[in-house]
Formats: sequence, C-alpha cells, structure tokens
Amino acid sequence: MAGTKRILAGILAVCVLLVACGRSSESSAVTAVAPTLAEPAEAGQISMGGSALGGNAQTTVLAQLKLDVVPAGPLGWVTHRLELAPGEMTTHPHQTAFVYAGNGSHELDGQSLLQGQGAAVQSDIEHRHRAIDGPSTFWETRLDRPGSAPAGFDAEIIFESPVLEDIPDSPLAVFVLVVIPPGGETSVHTHPGPEFIYQLSGGIDYQNDIVGVRQMTEGDVEGIPPVTSVQKRNPSGEDAAFLSWFLVDASQPFASPAFFHPSGIGRNLALLENGASVAAVSSNFGGGGNDSAFGAANALDGDPATEWSSESDGDQAWIDVELPSVTNVTSVGFWTRTMGDSAQVNSFRVTTDRDETYGLFSVDDATTIYRFDTQFTAKRLRFELLDTTGGNTGALEIEVYGDAIP
Repeated sequence: MAGTKRILAGILAVCVLLVACGRSSESSAVTAVAPTLAEPAEAGQISMGGSALGGNAQTTVLAQLKLDVVPAGPLGWVTHRLELAPGEMTTHPHQTAFVYAGNGSHELDGQSLLQGQGAAVQSDIEHRHRAIDGPSTFWETRLDRPGSAPAGFDAEIIFESPVLEDIPDSPLAVFVLVVIPPGGETSVHTHPGPEFIYQLSGGIDYQNDIVGVRQMTEGDVEGIPPVTSVQKRNPSGEDAAFLSWFLVDASQPFASPAFFHPSGIGRNLALLENGASVAAVSSNFGGGGNDSAFGAANALDGDPATEWSSESDGDQAWIDVELPSVTNVTSVGFWTRTMGDSAQVNSFRVTTDRDETYGLFSVDDATTIYRFDTQFTAKRLRFELLDTTGGNTGALEIEVYGDAIP
C-alpha cells in the first residue's frame, strides 16, 4: 500500500549525487560535489522524503559514517579551519570527523578532494592531509568535547555547537550540503536525531518549534534536538546554501513530514495523550483494529509519520472522536492522507453528538494540517469526508481546540 505518511519518495545513498549550484568565494564555495566516504561499506543508506528535505531545496550527501559507539560526552560539533602550504603534509588521529575542502586541491589518505567536496574520518584512525597543486584550506568538523582542538595545528575555530542532546545509540553521522533557490524552501520536517547547520552563503528564514523564526546570514549557526519541526526558506533573489551535520537513528526515515505547533490556541484536545479516544470509525485498512498499522488511533497520536486509512471508503469514510469532556470547540484541524492519484480529501464536515453539522471545510492539499475556526459545543465529533479522490481515504492528524466545560 503506497502513500504512507512518511515521505519516502527518494533514497539517497553515498553513490547518489544531486547537483547543487551556488557562488564561490575565498571563505566558502558551493560547487557540484561528489559524495565521498572513508568506509563506504559502513555507510548504510539515508532515506529522505520528497526532494531530499522536501520543497525545492537541493540536497547533496557529502559524507556519512556509522558510529558503533558514541564517545563519552559532553559532545558537540567542533569545526576548525586549517591551512597547508603547497606540498605540505600532516598526519594525525582524532575523534570522528568530517572534512570539507575549501580552497585549493586537498588529498586525504591518497583520495583527492576538490573544492566543495567532503569526506568522513573514523575515530582514532591516523590519517594524512596533503596540499596538492598549490595551498589547501580545509575544515575539520569533529564530534568532540567543546573547547577541544586538533593536535599539532595552529587552527582557526569556525564554530562550536552547543552540547548535542539525545544522540541515538549507534547513530549514523551525516554531512550534507543544502542549496535553496530564490523563493524556495524545504518542507516542514523532523529528523530522528540532532541537527546542526552553518550558513555557507546567502540568507534564509529559519524556523523551528523552539526558537520560532530567525534570519540567518553567512556564518550564522543553529541547531535542534531530535524530532523538532523545522523549515528553511529563502526569501532572497539568489541561491542560499548551508552545511548540516546530523546524528540520526539509521532505522528511522531521515526526514519525516511535520507541522509547526500553533501557539496561543491551547491544547489539542483530540490527542490520545490528552484523554481523547476513537469512539467509532467507518473502517480501517485491512480490517484491522483502531490500534493497527493504519488504524484510526493514528489520527489522534500527534505523529504525522503514522496515519489512519479506511478500507476503500472514499467519500463515505468517517471517524468519531470522543473528547475528554464537553467542550466549547473553537477550532478543528485536519491533515489528509494521500496516495497521489487517490485517497486525498478535498473537503469534510463535522457533526456533533447534538445533531448539529458544521462545514463544509475545504482542504487545499496533503502537505500540512489545515485548521478552521468554529463555535459549537460537543463531546463527540464525527468527521465526515465529503469530496475526495476516492480509495483508501483517511487522515494523518485530526485536531480539536477549545475550552472544556466544567
């Protein structure tokens, strides 16, 4: 069954190259890059939704490396800028790191890295850097203790992330370049591990569920813990590029669809964890129960990576939501599932346990949740699907906001 809520439209492995174009300068370069890896057999795969991070952003995996053991903390991403004179060579070990070639041609253990390319270096493995065909400037971003520095180098620190929170066990470390075209954006999404970004060129409007919206320009940094809704938008007339470092749970999708949680409208009373329940449903896919893989409870779990799918109910699908108590309902939300050519909801209505019907409520697309202002009192609400594209219709998420009546 296609069209599950997780965005799994693309698989990016180490051998995949997505062309990313931008501007070059002495301090940063955005060029077409070829992914590189210290140990390809250990990389596994990254599954990303839509066009990599969604929207029309272009994402290139520069390097990735599986960590069998996470070093003792505290840990952060620590980046230094290092320079080698023509022909100069140095050998050293350090913690797990990603190398990013800046200006000039760079050689890492005999592997040539052109400007804008990246590679992974395993922990405590002695490796050799060499400048070829002139001087070489490169970055080393190490997963290391804050305040640490590469031994044997007079290096300039570029940034140091805050201490990373909730690192998964045996994570996949991933290093990517993202280019957003003028007026472009990523989708709203989450990652199964912490992310840290450095703005390489141009500017973006960066939004997450913790800080809200901030403007980022060249040299700015930002990070988020796992499963935090995030989106990057480029309001300018030129490409914007940033580098991202991740430590993710490799068993989970790299990026899952998400939405920004609204502020100022209170608690979602349709959440299972807030006491709501599925009172009845037209059907669940495969004849399963409400707690099955595509059961109705998925529409009330607050997780857009799960979904309720009916058994080919089309326009006749419905779901009854029981609130914890009688409520003055001020807003309802609906996020339709889709299977591309089928299963998408265009409109729905709400009928209460007082036999009052509200709507029609129109849903523009399946990319996010749509919320609608209401004013009625009820404890039980039936969401009835009206105009759909037929098939296994259902919902990713259903929300209800309002004030409980004592």
